[in-house]
Amino acid sequence: MRTKIKKSLVLLDRDGTLIEERHFIKHASQVRLLPGVPQALRKLKKAGFPLVVVSNQSGVGRGLMTRTHVERVNRRFLKLLQIQRAPVDALYWCPHHPKDRCSCRKPKLGMVKQAARALKVPWRRSISVGDRPSDVILGQRTGGAGILVLTGYGRKWTKKPKIVRPDHTAATFRHAADWILKQERKKR
Repeated sequence: MRTKIKKSLVLLDRDGTLIEERHFIKHASQVRLLPGVPQALRKLKKAGFPLVVVSNQSGVGRGLMTRTHVERVNRRFLKLLQIQRAPVDALYWCPHHPKDRCSCRKPKLGMVKQAARALKVPWRRSISVGDRPSDVILGQRTGGAGILVLTGYGRKWTKKPKIVRPDHTAATFRHAADWILKQERKKR
């Protein structure tokens, strides 16, 4: 009997991708889901993708916010997803300053490998969705795909094509999810 191989992880940036970008958000009351996010998450989940939020929160390392601020924002974010019946499988975040050289800050693979171990799924060939080059590079480093969304800071990066070459550029997370599902159908 053959074991069914699980689908690739879908790695999701939080700020500017799933929620409105607020530049170092530190108050739970500031959390607003972007339009279409719950529906897109439900579609990906129904298709069998493990969904993991991976978020750089360097505001902690920079002294602009505390771990408690990030944890409260994350609780509010997860609660809003739960209310919309669009839960994710896990959420990981890196508190380090970009100069700290940690192993978890995107585009390094620390959070991805941690999530894969916890969920007992392969991390290679993951798909990463976000509004920054680090999100695109993260997916590409797994041997998978990096999708740039034009929400949040995404539009800024389309003007700098030498910095990052996404595998796909999507207007919103909903459009990114549609592209992922289309690629999955092509594999069949």
